[in-house]
Amino acid sequence: MRYDLFEYPCFKYQIPNWEISVKQTILNRINLSKFEKDSLGNFETDRKYSDYTEYIQDIILPELNLFCLEAQLSCHMTDAWTARYSAGDSQSVHNHCSYGFSGIIYIEYDSSIHSPTCFVSPWQDPKTDKTILKYPDVTEGSIIIFPSYTLHEVKKIVEGERYSLVAWFTGEAFK
Repeated sequence: MRYDLFEYPCFKYQIPNWEISVKQTILNRINLSKFEKDSLGNFETDRKYSDYTEYIQDIILPELNLFCLEAQLSCHMTDAWTARYSAGDSQSVHNHCSYGFSGIIYIEYDSSIHSPTCFVSPWQDPKTDKTILKYPDVTEGSIIIFPSYTLHEVKKIVEGERYSLVAWFTGEAFK
């Protein structure tokens, strides 16, 4: 009989009314930020300048409350920023920290030309000893929430632009 010793908690949600109003509302706010090339990657970010954490949290609060319920924890969004990728841009394998959860909201994303975030399993395949890579099935308006220590990367963008909003969740309950 199979007996799993470990669980790897990841969550996926779709923001309702994304194309009708939510996407443009978020883009309007993000476009007020200053973007610059990231010192560790080949993409642009507003991480040093973003000041919209609570604004974004309020917009996606129903999904965040569902996450807390399903994850059986209490937390709030502690930081949010946007990564903007143009043709030729990428981001190497990295994690965010050793505790809490991180989330990615796919804002500008076209599955016909963009790859989703590539997640690296924390353990090898026991049959082949190979690294396990997973690409979640996402669309614009999808939110993927995962342990912040999860290694992940953004493969090279071939064409178009991809916007992803990154957030961290820790601490007390959402307001």
